[in-house]
Amino acid sequence: MNIIKLQKEDLKDIYELFNEYVEEGKFLKYLSYSQFEDKLLSNPDFNFDLVFGIRDNGKLIAYCIGILREKYKDNENIPGYVNMIIVKKEYRKQGLGSLLLKHLEKCFKELNKKYIQASYFLPSCYSWYIPNTDKHDHPCAPGIRINSKEYFFLIHRGYGIVGQEDAFHLDLCNYELSPSIKKILEDNEKDGIVIELYDPNKHYGIDDFYKDLNIYDFEKVIRSNLELEKPYPFLVVAKNNKIVGWTGAMWNEESGRGHFDGIAILDSVRGRGLGKALFSLLALYNKKGGAKFMTFYTGLNNHARYIYMGAGFKIIQSFALMKKPLK
Repeated sequence: MNIIKLQKEDLKDIYELFNEYVEEGKFLKYLSYSQFEDKLLSNPDFNFDLVFGIRDNGKLIAYCIGILREKYKDNENIPGYVNMIIVKKEYRKQGLGSLLLKHLEKCFKELNKKYIQASYFLPSCYSWYIPNTDKHDHPCAPGIRINSKEYFFLIHRGYGIVGQEDAFHLDLCNYELSPSIKKILEDNEKDGIVIELYDPNKHYGIDDFYKDLNIYDFEKVIRSNLELEKPYPFLVVAKNNKIVGWTGAMWNEESGRGHFDGIAILDSVRGRGLGKALFSLLALYNKKGGAKFMTFYTGLNNHARYIYMGAGFKIIQSFALMKKPLK
């Protein structure tokens, strides 16, 4: 059995094998064929030049997808990415997965890449289900599930852990503000600092907020929302009506997940418990807006995790960012 390059006409066979894997693992969320096709083909970094498979008597029994970020294709220090390796259940333990991985590594090496990585920058974020819930989901897996079969497969083939992302979850059914959060809100209000829904006719200083915050991704998210014909509501921390903190747009996904972009507080008002209070109010407003749950992930060394845990969120899955030098 030889490795062959797969083409667009092979996409239905790729999807069927993907769907078998989803059914078997009960972790990834089911995708229809049109959803799967769109996730791959709509991404500018996806290219069939890095999609390979193995057939047995015409039947696709294994495949892999590699990703080369087009923007950085000539930068040898930006790695090539392993998006997916799937082997049909009855053909496992025969070295097919290893064969495909080695082939992908060889391709990236020939493209002058120094590293190969399994983490972010997938052509699509594959949604997954939160264990022990009524199909609560998260729209993206940022890496390889720690202690999964895929994790040990890569560990034993020379991939090291270069980072960790922890996924958080909270069922909002019985969520209420704690007495300590209420006390933080009361104390800050005495100094003219409140947390409330953004009102363009009341609050000012958003351009100063962008400048002082100096985080482009947050600025981009805020601007994109405000440019909508009907922007989604969001919370701000306001000191005498001037914006000094922000939550991101609040809206509910089809699954009942309360959307979360992030929170940000300016240095000028840090140390007052406002981050914890802002995040807690975000969860409460999401609940009042009909959200059933919230999920997100953050890095192992991000101190904001203590804000999240203080609001009642639990870590329910950890993901490894895995990398290997190509020698």
